[in-house]
Amino acid sequence: MRHLDLSLLRTFVAICDEANFAKAALKVHKSQPAISQQMGRLESELQVALFVKRGRQKQLTPAGIRLAEYARRLLALHDELWATLHDQELSGPVRIGAPADIADTVLPNILQRFARANPRLSMAIHVGRSPDLMDMLFAGELDLTISTRAVAGYPHLLLRSSPVVWIAASDYRLDTAGSLPLVLADEPSIFRRLALEALDRQGCDYKESYVAPNLAGIKAAVRAGLGITARSIEMVTPEFRVLGERQGLPALPDVNFYLYLRDDNPSEAASKLYQLLASQVGGRASSTQEPEPGA
Repeated sequence: MRHLDLSLLRTFVAICDEANFAKAALKVHKSQPAISQQMGRLESELQVALFVKRGRQKQLTPAGIRLAEYARRLLALHDELWATLHDQELSGPVRIGAPADIADTVLPNILQRFARANPRLSMAIHVGRSPDLMDMLFAGELDLTISTRAVAGYPHLLLRSSPVVWIAASDYRLDTAGSLPLVLADEPSIFRRLALEALDRQGCDYKESYVAPNLAGIKAAVRAGLGITARSIEMVTPEFRVLGERQGLPALPDVNFYLYLRDDNPSEAASKLYQLLASQVGGRASSTQEPEPGA
């Protein structure tokens, strides 16, 4: 029977999280040559290549990406078991930032499990736009945040890629003869940009019927039939329906949601929640360097 050394997996996950061997070495309190040797041992044990060199950087191979997903789940389960056996219940506040698309859908189920295992923990959820959330993280006002921005040089995990779709009220009838009425967020907004760029590329005639400062306003305007909007598929509920090419609308690209943990002495509770979020949704390290506008 073959066995995997959990210490090797922990170092591997640290490299994925930091997207940098030198930073990962500091995180696991080892030298850079030592973690390079560890990765050599891990590749030898698994008999697969986990990294490939791209210029001066190393990136994960497809096998490395798959291992990262399973390693996080395995380590999270190991740490959860250890905490249960040794009564290491976490306590204290954890401040979490998230765009409304995620805060309303994906986040509650994950946080429920974490809170149930740690009843002395208090979690404060701040819902906002990605640029504002990242500013709060950098200022130390948040412990964790989910954002559509991929900040250059700042390690992050890709939580999920969500399809962006055209959304209308369930009983909305699209008038193809006139200008397309749009319900959009004000600037800056990645969904606004994706919608307008797609329509401009296709040469569609449109007008901004309603501009809202938040997702609640967008939902209300779409529900009232003031126009259609472009958002992640998480927004679609029975009161809305998805429009597309059959109605002459252009296809839209996916949007990425990233997870960040503050890098200046995060609390144990915040670090554990970061690991749980990554393992629950199969997060993986991302090398994306271009920042996105706010959600």
